[in-house]
This record gives sequence, structure tokens and C-alpha cells, in this order.
Amino acid sequence: MRLYRREQRTFIDADNFSLRSLIPRWLAVLIGLLGSALGLATNLYSDQFREAITASGRHVETLLFPVLASIVASGSALLIYRWLQERRHEQSEISSGELHIGSDALSIVADNQDVIVGRSLFYLETKRNSGDLLIFLHGLGLDATDFRPYMTESRFHCLALTLYGFNAEEKDDEHYRPISLRSHVQLLGYALQKITLQYPGKRITLVGFSFGADIIFFLMQFAENTLRDLKIRRAILLDPNINLSTTTISSRIADVDMDQPVAELVKLLSSASSTSEFRNLCEYIYKITSKNFAQIQQHAKEVIDLLDASAYDRFLDRMGQLMSATEAVHVVMSFDYEQHFNSIARGAATRGIDIRSLECSRLSHFELIGPNFLKERLEGVLSTEADD
Repeated sequence: MRLYRREQRTFIDADNFSLRSLIPRWLAVLIGLLGSALGLATNLYSDQFREAITASGRHVETLLFPVLASIVASGSALLIYRWLQERRHEQSEISSGELHIGSDALSIVADNQDVIVGRSLFYLETKRNSGDLLIFLHGLGLDATDFRPYMTESRFHCLALTLYGFNAEEKDDEHYRPISLRSHVQLLGYALQKITLQYPGKRITLVGFSFGADIIFFLMQFAENTLRDLKIRRAILLDPNINLSTTTISSRIADVDMDQPVAELVKLLSSASSTSEFRNLCEYIYKITSKNFAQIQQHAKEVIDLLDASAYDRFLDRMGQLMSATEAVHVVMSFDYEQHFNSIARGAATRGIDIRSLECSRLSHFELIGPNFLKERLEGVLSTEADD
């Protein structure tokens, strides 16, 4: 089973593309280098150039020399710039594709009521010459495009999955009916299995945001053997739910009346504590209302059922279990979690968990998937290992 490439997109406009199609890359580089060498020679041996020009006509010198120097300098600079720009565009190339769900998925997905064979999971990918493969899992009702800004500039090989049923194109598709959280998590295990087989030898890091972080925890509960077989290098969890008090968004979604959803969604907006958070919530609601809301609401309800009311025991239990199946786990909490952090850190220490695995940032929930923060955290954590 292989991953199938669906389409390929690059951030290159039509004018740039036509220029490259006229000038082969190797020729552009050669002309640029020769131009630079000639420009340097005219500076180092300007007297000799002038004498040669004088021999063919003193009056031509005044016009020819500055024109020649200008053409050489401008041409070489332009070609080298175009080559560097092309290299940069190659680094930011994002491809989209799909992972076909075959009958072998039934060896992992146990619920016979959830029909998934013959469907697909969709993803975005940027390939890099890196030993690290980062697999991104999005929040409730979101999709792989939330990680696109970081993926364009990452130094690592990145693959962002859109979880089952969360494509806007699947909203009204009867073949993508809502599935249980258990099947959802097991299907993720199946996808991770296929991806690691596609890229043997890569060091795998799972990066989950919000609900995406929750289902990484739930892998231990619903697909433990699969997770242990994957030998994940590291799991980085961005704002996983700690207990019911942190499910502000999920709780609102779980309570939405499907016949009259507007009132509850407006209440969700009213929970914003700043204009930036309000803007993020507006974007979030705009996005999830383009998806299969029944699937989103079902997952919200099931996640809530698996959390403690106010204690931290289940969270710490899941963190310890995940650490036993991976080489390292790092949890980053938004500033919204600051009232929980001290108690969680002390609870972790009593269980023998290194509290350096826990971090409380100064960012809000949605800012944790901003490209600047991801670049700082992921490259800070992984750069040393990537160079080994």
C-alpha cells in the first residue's frame, strides 16, 4: 500500500514559470557564474580592457566600457537571483494527496458498524532532505491546511493529515458518515502505519494540536499495539484537554442544537477574552460550519466523556502511558492553562515524570499553531537530533 499523490501545487506565478521553461537551470547557473567572473575581471584588469578597447577605436571606449560593465553586472545578478529564487520556491513546494483505506484497515479498526473501506484520508506534504518526518494532527473540525504556513518554511519533512470526515468536500457525502472516536483513533493508527512503511528509516515525530493532541493520547487506549510497533521518536502535544474545565470549545459544540445552531455558536464567540481570540474563534466557527457538523459534534461529546471533571489523574496517566510507548513526550500548554500548570507539574513529579516535559507558554490557544511558534519549538527540540 502506497500513498497516492493527488495533485501538486507550488508558490510560483505563471511569469516565473515561463522564464524557467525558456532557460534550463544549468544554463542559467553557468551564465550567471561566467557573467560574475567577467564582471570581476573588468574590475581587476580595467586598464587592460581599456587598452584593448583603445586599440580598436578611442571614441568607442567612452560608450562601450560602461555599457559592457552594466550589462555584465545586471545580467549575472539577475540570473543568480532567479536561480536562488527558484531554489527557495522548491523548498516551499507543497503537494496534496490521499491515503486509500484498504480492507487491511479492518485488522485495526474493530467496529463493524463504521464503514470505512474504500474511502480515503487526505494530506498535505512537503518533502525535505531530512531524517525527521513530522506528522501533524489538527484540532476539532479543522484540517491539514492549518499547518500549511509552517510547512512552507520548515527544514523538516512534514506531512499534515486531515482526519476522517473533516474535509469540506465530504460534508454532504453519504459515504463519509460519522464514525466513533474509537474507530477514528484506530484509523489514525492505520494511517501512521502506512506512512512509516512509506518512509522507512525516518525519525517520526507526532505533533497534535488540541483535539489532535487528545487522539495521540487515545492511541494508547484504542490502538496500543499499533502505536508501540510504530516506535515513534517523539510526541509533541499542543494544548491537549486536561479535564472538563479546558473543553470550552468542545463543550459548546457538544451542546449545539443541530436545528438551531446559531445561538450556541454565538455564545462560543462571547467566551473570547481578547480581540485576537475573538478573531481566531470567528475563523474557527467559519471553518467548522463548512464541515460535517454531526461528525464534529460526535467527537466533541465522546472526548468529554473520557475526561475527568476537575482532577488531573487521567491526563497524567495518559501522559505516562504515552511516554512508555515513545522515546519522548513534550506537552505545551497555552497561557489559558496557567491556573492548572503548577498542580499538573507537581502531580507529574510525584509520578516520576520529568517536569521539563511540560511547558506553559505565553500564547493563546490558536497561536500555538502559528508558524513562528512552531518553527521556534519544533526546530529547537529536533535540530540537534536531526543533525546526529
